[in-house]
Amino acid sequence: MKHFLLWLFLLSFLPNFSPAQNHKFKQGDKLPELILSPVYGDTIKTSELKDKKILITFNRYVSCPLCNFRTHELLAAYDSIMNKDFIVISVYESSKEQLTEYTKQEDIPFLMIADPEEKLYKTFRVQKNWWKSFAGLFRDYKRKHSGGEKLFKSKYERDGSLNRIGADFLIDENGIIQIAYYGKFVGDHLPVEKIMKWALKR
Repeated sequence: MKHFLLWLFLLSFLPNFSPAQNHKFKQGDKLPELILSPVYGDTIKTSELKDKKILITFNRYVSCPLCNFRTHELLAAYDSIMNKDFIVISVYESSKEQLTEYTKQEDIPFLMIADPEEKLYKTFRVQKNWWKSFAGLFRDYKRKHSGGEKLFKSKYERDGSLNRIGADFLIDENGIIQIAYYGKFVGDHLPVEKIMKWALKR
């Protein structure tokens, strides 16, 4: 663990090569037309989701305990906020094969999108940042990491970036981004309570 922390500390001084970090989405921006290929179901366009509220959440990779913890947080709120008028689109860096297995094993009802080529990450300017990855180790990391590990129903190989920082976007029925949340450290996401409040608002 000490070597791992030292390694992350040294890497934090390397330049970050995140594309277009100064052009992130913000409240009021129009959601661009996206063509999505969920691991289950037919390919859909975001324009076909008009009149529905949408959460687009960006994770790291399937075997990430922090991401598994976050997914189960959303699952725990499913009965309260998820209905025919609210859709969750969950994006992972993992391969379609591994994400399909994860979705099946964990019985996840969201639209699960495999994006190993990082096209959606680049579209939404979801960054990679070693410093924020290191900072995350001091932000409730142990509880979320150990909790996420215990919640796994199967084992998966890592097939994504360690320094990917999560992000969440809440889009209204007219395709307008109402909240654009870019994580401040690894494992940081928009609080579920805030998502629930927004989803249930009429």
